[in-house]
Amino acid sequence: MTGGWITPRLSTRRLELIAATETTAAMEVLDLRRFAALLEVREPDRWPPPLNDESSQRWYIELLRRDPEAAGWGLWYVVAVGRERQLIGSAGFKGRPAGGTCEIGYSLLPAFHGRGYATEAARQLITWAFRDEAVTEVRAETLPLLAASIRVMEKCGMRFIGDGIPEEGQPTVRYAITKEEFMSRRR
Repeated sequence: MTGGWITPRLSTRRLELIAATETTAAMEVLDLRRFAALLEVREPDRWPPPLNDESSQRWYIELLRRDPEAAGWGLWYVVAVGRERQLIGSAGFKGRPAGGTCEIGYSLLPAFHGRGYATEAARQLITWAFRDEAVTEVRAETLPLLAASIRVMEKCGMRFIGDGIPEEGQPTVRYAITKEEFMSRRR
């Protein structure tokens, strides 16, 4: 990686997940071409993925500015590593864990929906989160109409735990998995 800015990284069979730094998060907003070069991917035709507006991107920049060591507890870029490295979406956490709980989120560019990438990325991030001794539960929220997003949570072993915090006046649903539940699924 250029300049050694982007750490940590996680890999699956088909994906590389790259934690955002203040530099990459800022470049994502300011200069898409340079951002793609930092990630060593072709510049995407469309960016950012759905539900990741400039406001949420700036929130991650501010998180990393305040706490550079929180890199893994913020935004991760999802890169498909087939014949050509392609930036296909983003995933990550909404900050460091609090009270043993952290919250995960994910969004892929529409051209990459329905291929299992979101589930693969979410599972890898949940595994990463549970490596932290302080994390006992991972949660996620989505709009009830986003059936594909709910299916990702269910495939990761999450269970419905109730209503979430409304987003822009719309209701959300909340799912969660404990470390014990997740580890028992992996045996």
